[in-house]
Amino acid sequence: MKTGKTKGGQSLCRSLGIAAFAILLMCAGGCGGPENPQAEKEDEDSGSCVNVDRTQVETADLEEIIQAIGSIEAFQTVAVHPETGGIIESVHFEEGRKVKKGDLLFTIDDAKIQAQLEARQAALEEAEANRENARLVYQRRQRLYEQEVGTEEARDEARTRYQALTAQVKRLKAEIESIRETLADTRVRAPFDGFTGERRVDQGQLVNTDIQLTSIVQTDRLEIAFTVPERYTGQVRTGQEIRVTTAAYPDKTFSGTVDFVDPQIAPATRSLRIKARMDNPDNILRPGGFVTVELITGVRENVLTIPEEALIPTRTGYMVFAIEDLRANGREVEIGLRRPGTVEITGGLEKGETIVQAGHISLYEGAEVCPE
Repeated sequence: MKTGKTKGGQSLCRSLGIAAFAILLMCAGGCGGPENPQAEKEDEDSGSCVNVDRTQVETADLEEIIQAIGSIEAFQTVAVHPETGGIIESVHFEEGRKVKKGDLLFTIDDAKIQAQLEARQAALEEAEANRENARLVYQRRQRLYEQEVGTEEARDEARTRYQALTAQVKRLKAEIESIRETLADTRVRAPFDGFTGERRVDQGQLVNTDIQLTSIVQTDRLEIAFTVPERYTGQVRTGQEIRVTTAAYPDKTFSGTVDFVDPQIAPATRSLRIKARMDNPDNILRPGGFVTVELITGVRENVLTIPEEALIPTRTGYMVFAIEDLRANGREVEIGLRRPGTVEITGGLEKGETIVQAGHISLYEGAEVCPE
């Protein structure tokens, strides 16, 4: 029993000692803190100004732009078919190379056609000789008939033969012309300037008019096809300018002109299909590629603008810091058009006001701004 009382007394003394030490620590911490935190903050604030980059609210003309994603289409693409059948005798081009209108692409064996031509020419010569003889006979019998020496029947017979041979000559000439056209068709030529596509046939292959030999793609002029939402229908018309950029050439900007606006809205997407034409003289853009399109629908003249980096997002919109008497004055602003690096201001600022462009991260309402 005596031993238990001794242990309880020691435990109580130890607990009282710990509590007293904690109270001493709290007092020491309180004595080391500032007597007036607000006064200290004011002392710090009054001791320095904030360096900022500043600019003025200016006026400028801003383009009204509709952005879209488009695709590049060839101005013309033609599948080349032969106009006559036969065996491919020779190929005169390399795939993917530039050709001019009229350049020879393929030669089809023309031996049989040449033989037909020679046979018809020989028949024509014979028919012309026979017709000349029939003409002379007809003239002689006509004179005899007029002199009442020959009969009408003989005269009519000679006339009929002459007319028949004349018709035969005409028919043979038409056949020869047709054969010559077929002969020309054995030379397959480029229909316009462009680039050759894949060769679909080989030398020695028998082809007919249904077989595609190759294709020709015109790329010195291109079409840019894109769509815009239905709500922009009233803003789009032919003749408007477009600017085009592509991932393949990020440092280049290409321009074109709208030449087709679909007269109806696509019911599935509620969008309007548009095509623009553009020159591609260096043939650097290829059909099938994707592009970013800026369709310029108008220009807003003399609008207030500020640099985009001057804007500060808030929960309800945007604000900027105006500088008045070297003090930061927060202003809520309303914005309009946004262009890379520039924003239209429709409310909250006046032309010529000085605002903070950069450095506003250290600012607060009423903060002192260092002089320039």
